[in-house]
Amino acid sequence: MNTYQKLILVGTGLLLITSCSNNEENTKAPELKKTAIIEVDTTDVYTSDDYDFVLPRPFALVSSFENAGLDFVASRMNDPKNLEKYTTDGKQLLNFGVYSSDLVYSIISDQTQASITNFNAIKNLADKIGMGSIFNEEDLAKQIEDNISDREEMESLMIDVYERSQEFLENNDMRILAAVQFSGAWFEGMYLATFDVDKKDKKKLSHTIVDHMNLLKQAIKGLESYKERGEDTAEVLAQMKELQSTYKAFDSIKNTKGFPELSPEEIKIVTAKIHEIRELIIS
Repeated sequence: MNTYQKLILVGTGLLLITSCSNNEENTKAPELKKTAIIEVDTTDVYTSDDYDFVLPRPFALVSSFENAGLDFVASRMNDPKNLEKYTTDGKQLLNFGVYSSDLVYSIISDQTQASITNFNAIKNLADKIGMGSIFNEEDLAKQIEDNISDREEMESLMIDVYERSQEFLENNDMRILAAVQFSGAWFEGMYLATFDVDKKDKKKLSHTIVDHMNLLKQAIKGLESYKERGEDTAEVLAQMKELQSTYKAFDSIKNTKGFPELSPEEIKIVTAKIHEIRELIIS
């Protein structure tokens, strides 16, 4: 992948940060509904005319878990020290998504220092894959750093980044790379939300997991379309398919006549698999 092409990744990668601009009405549903919490916006940049997958804006992957109980624990996020491990395009793209979800997790938890740490990790990784220059435009990085503790201002700044990334995407056929980053963001969001399941409201947690699992097949389609994946990314894809097969085999999924409700044991099984794949992604 040449330098110019890598620079275009700003368009896809920063969407995982910039989706704070997504003000979906049902991001925080006050009560359970039979309709999905995560709405798929077919006009979003994750829509692909060339490939059969549609992905929503990733901010919902983390923020929608707030209603199900999302506690902030800094040690659960990906350690920035792991950045040096990521030497292939696939791992860098996946973990750009991971750190982006960690940034959203920090912002919605009002954790200023953690937000700064994750933002710096993203900048570091952006430099590695040739995307760092976007942060230097009009002192964008400084504006973000100065307002990192202000959620409302951060949302405004992320809209700015979002618009810039849209311009890159419109001018370059690189949308497929967004699917790789989305997969990393998806697993990190699921991972962060599925701790201490025994202490959480099982009905709310089940509803949210089912809602998110409906996106897994879309993430799989996107990653399948990424033809340049190496062995590490191919293994992640294989494990994603195994997770999907396990989930589809659950009695509550096969026998449902409405919106499924996972049993406590099924929640534990899917949680264990999600944690296993997330560790594969960040290793």
